[in-house]
Amino acid sequence: MLGRAPSLSELILFSIQGSEHSSYKSSRTHLKQFTTEGPDVVLGAKEDAGVVAVATDNDSHRWCVVMSHESHNHPSQIVPYEGAATGVGGNVRDVLCMGAEVIACTDSFRFGEIKNNKTKWIHDGVVAGIGGYGNPLGVPNIGGDIYYHEGYNENCLVTLVTLGIVREDHIIHSYAPKNADGYDLVLIGKPTDNSGFGGASFASLELEEEKKEQNKGAVQEPNAFLERHLLKSSYALFDILKKEGLVDNVGFKDLGAGGVACASVELAETAGYGSEVWMDKIHIGMDNLHPSIYLCSETQERFMWVCPPKITPLVVDHYNKVFDLPGVSE
Repeated sequence: MLGRAPSLSELILFSIQGSEHSSYKSSRTHLKQFTTEGPDVVLGAKEDAGVVAVATDNDSHRWCVVMSHESHNHPSQIVPYEGAATGVGGNVRDVLCMGAEVIACTDSFRFGEIKNNKTKWIHDGVVAGIGGYGNPLGVPNIGGDIYYHEGYNENCLVTLVTLGIVREDHIIHSYAPKNADGYDLVLIGKPTDNSGFGGASFASLELEEEKKEQNKGAVQEPNAFLERHLLKSSYALFDILKKEGLVDNVGFKDLGAGGVACASVELAETAGYGSEVWMDKIHIGMDNLHPSIYLCSETQERFMWVCPPKITPLVVDHYNKVFDLPGVSE
């Protein structure tokens, strides 16, 4: 396909992109059975979150609920606090990047036999992680459910749902707009490091007891206070974009599995473009990182904007100067 031997970074990228977590290669057939279209469905299973219209105001504007749903099972089984916390963070970012205000979270847990000491350890860590991340964000947890069964002794299920609200004409899409040739990609958030590297591939494998310790490095590291700062600064930028009539000129995406590689491809390819990414311009949080980490790291609390060059300075200055993101994220 390449006409040459792939580099190590490319092989790692292929592994991530081909994993179940990223590609849904085995579950896609089953997921197609669900209904994703309807008179009030504004956006089905196409972008970072779904959007459903729920009300119309006196000015005939439709208001929508934005919803994201995901599981963080393997990470929560290995490192319960961090696994659950980063699940909340990623779910919240999926809703935010649709241009929505995040208003609530909820969750569903399945743990092993209730008298098992390990089950109690996982349970306590997951509950603490959910609260430890959600509370600093100021986002209420409005409910959930929990069940115990020995069938979950070696693989708990931690399912998270986040809700947001947005006016339909203020939705920001997770892809480049039309006529976006020459647009810029702007990476914001935590400096890139090796935390969570390989998490997508890890999440797609069956857990093996003897490998659980070595897989801890594939679990991301949470920073809820940085995410709160990103929420507030992004809300303020949304207001500017709406005021200037620029909402349809940009795209906004959370960095999840596959990191910079996946986000840049999805932002560009969905609109029919390719992208050139200058990896040496990525801000990093540690020295001597392998190129594959620049490309594929799952470092948390990161987003990517695609925007026309004329407003790139506005976006960069808003985060760096108005909200002092470099100082806050260190």
